[in-house]
Amino acid sequence: MKCLIIDDDQSCIDTLESKLKDQYGNVELDIFQKPPHIDELQTDYDLFFIDVLLGEESGIEYANSIKDYYPHMTLVFLSYQDNLIFETQKISPICFIRKSNFDEDFQMFCIVYENKQRENIKIIFQLHQIENKTSETSITLRANDIIYVECYLHELIIHTHNNEYIVKMTLKEFLNKVKTLNSFVQVHRAYVVNMKYIYLKSKTMVQMFDEDSKNAVPVSRRYKKILDKAYGEYLLS
Repeated sequence: MKCLIIDDDQSCIDTLESKLKDQYGNVELDIFQKPPHIDELQTDYDLFFIDVLLGEESGIEYANSIKDYYPHMTLVFLSYQDNLIFETQKISPICFIRKSNFDEDFQMFCIVYENKQRENIKIIFQLHQIENKTSETSITLRANDIIYVECYLHELIIHTHNNEYIVKMTLKEFLNKVKTLNSFVQVHRAYVVNMKYIYLKSKTMVQMFDEDSKNAVPVSRRYKKILDKAYGEYLLS
């Protein structure tokens, strides 16, 4: 496990380091007492622990400033000021650890994080070697990294943040692999979307991830009610 810790409270850093190593064993920590420049950070982390207030700087604003570099950021905020918990929600942390209630809140974090890990299943796809122009025959992707899936003839195009993969799988087979998750829904006979990445929803389309037109996915009349119901339940989960 690789963790980033940004906190100006050394005693909190020491406590968090001890608890992480007790809970998860082999933990690699990257520790800063003030917000680091992006060039000082590693390419990926499993967890980001950030103090809400870092001297005169805002941990919330800092987390927001680096989220484009880490689109799958699993974020935990820490603070002595419990009243700031609602302000942190705009950036969707998985947990808020109150330093005044550290032991209890850390255990809650462990439960939430481990549930999240169980849901983040990995799927092995057989690649279409000619279309993908690669010598690799397969690729393993995390389900949570998939933004949407598009049916293409008898194959699928898997859209992620950085790539598109043409794979040998039917839409029905894909839906069967992700049926234990609550984030995927079919919105068209040729499209399945990950509701985690819905940016904007209308009667005839869902805009995925951002405003880029290439991420617009059509919604057919047949699937609109299914989408509305599934998305409402997803937002409440």
